[in-house]
Amino acid sequence: MQLKMKNQIRNSCWLVLCVAALISCSDEKKQVRTAKENYQVHCGSCHVSPDITDIPKSVWATNILPEMAGRMGFRYNNFDPTKGKSFDEKFLILKSKIYPTRPIIDSLTWWQLHDYIITLAPDSIPLGTKENTLPLTIFKPHPIQLEKVSNPLITSVSFDSISNSFFIGNGNGNLHQWSLSQNKLVDSYSSPIVSYLKTADQVIATEIGLMNPSEISEGTVLSKKENAISMVSTGLHRPVYTELTHLNNDGVKEIIVCEFGHLTGELALFKETPSGYEKTSLLKLPGAVKVEIEDLNNDGKKDIIVLMSQGNEGVFVMYQTEDLKFETKQVISLQPQYGSSWFELIDYNADGHKDIILVNGDNADYSIFAKPYHGVRLFLNDSQNQFEQKWFYPISGATKIISSDFDNDGDLDFVVSAFFAEVGNNNNEGFHFLENKNSENYEFQEYTFDFPVLGNWLAMDKGDVDNDGDLDIVIGSFKLPSQDRRADFKKMKVTKLWWLENQTVQ
Repeated sequence: MQLKMKNQIRNSCWLVLCVAALISCSDEKKQVRTAKENYQVHCGSCHVSPDITDIPKSVWATNILPEMAGRMGFRYNNFDPTKGKSFDEKFLILKSKIYPTRPIIDSLTWWQLHDYIITLAPDSIPLGTKENTLPLTIFKPHPIQLEKVSNPLITSVSFDSISNSFFIGNGNGNLHQWSLSQNKLVDSYSSPIVSYLKTADQVIATEIGLMNPSEISEGTVLSKKENAISMVSTGLHRPVYTELTHLNNDGVKEIIVCEFGHLTGELALFKETPSGYEKTSLLKLPGAVKVEIEDLNNDGKKDIIVLMSQGNEGVFVMYQTEDLKFETKQVISLQPQYGSSWFELIDYNADGHKDIILVNGDNADYSIFAKPYHGVRLFLNDSQNQFEQKWFYPISGATKIISSDFDNDGDLDFVVSAFFAEVGNNNNEGFHFLENKNSENYEFQEYTFDFPVLGNWLAMDKGDVDNDGDLDIVIGSFKLPSQDRRADFKKMKVTKLWWLENQTVQ
């Protein structure tokens, strides 16, 4: 009995020593992990790790590091994600579990990360200069004054080829129809229309709900058929784009909605049933911006291509494997500070495979400064749906891009709007025409307004509104002037909406 007790004590001692040794080894491993390794582990677990040298030291210290610490459950610089929020939004922020209630790293690791970032971050980021920009001649600007609206905040512009007119949404929830022969208020909604889709037999209108970043979901998608209005869904999380498509050819169209959200969001599919619309979540991530539908892998089934921002930034392809079942692959990954805003599928080199043109320029949230890596990026398809960046053109605050042969010379040109152009740049960089001079060598000539144009161009679309054989543009500004610019706006009688008449065909 006594011998048995001695053996038990001896075994217990060995167990304690083994556990202690394991803890010690674990601690040693923690200690030997370098700051660079910790940065990749903790900052690259859910998105591409930002290049520290791409962001100024002051922005890291003031905005990004407090947010970053909060998402690791570590309190830094008195950061509180619920500060100033309503009771309902505080509840939703906590419910999202984006900010852990307990730290997931220790203080030693946090300060190692902090010092590593602050040491490497530069004091400023140079923008660079452009010397070859020419005055815009292909487009002649004409101001548009909407009926019964003095100073609209434009939230959407979409061209309808059936009526040969533009449908324009503003911040008051009004929807206008404009062409050279008519200018009328079509409808009014409870919140701004951010996406308007009109086909021969159906209209899909998307209300964003709250324009500003929020976890409160008040968005709505409405469907109108033969003057009968049905509610596709309410309580959507800041929807920004809607697509109507046939994915499985069963005679019933699907509605795909980009719920951009804020901390949370998703890409969702709605299918009409006898009892209403049934929702299916496709991708549970915030930042869904736009979708396009294409059979990328030529298997006879349509796929969904979506641009995502808000963290895990880039382009995702949802390959349809069977009836409305998808396999998701991220084909383009970008750093979160790039701020991707829009994309199009194009066949740039005419090889029969769709390429991707996209713009980066969202300059809000946590890293507000003029970025030299904002602009246009062209990714070519290697015929196996592997995409490689082949061309970059810098444009500060680039927001939307439209591809077409605007000068009717047989190649693809680009028009680019820039909502954030006034951040660290001059007033004329809100609209750009990039004329294709040599497709093979990616040579483009840039044109922009040769007179001061004050505005933040959020919405834009193309259409031959004057029926002359070339494509015109309508652009709309959303942002109000800051206090120190209001005198300029008043003096210049700033127009928030322009018809840019294409002068190619006289």
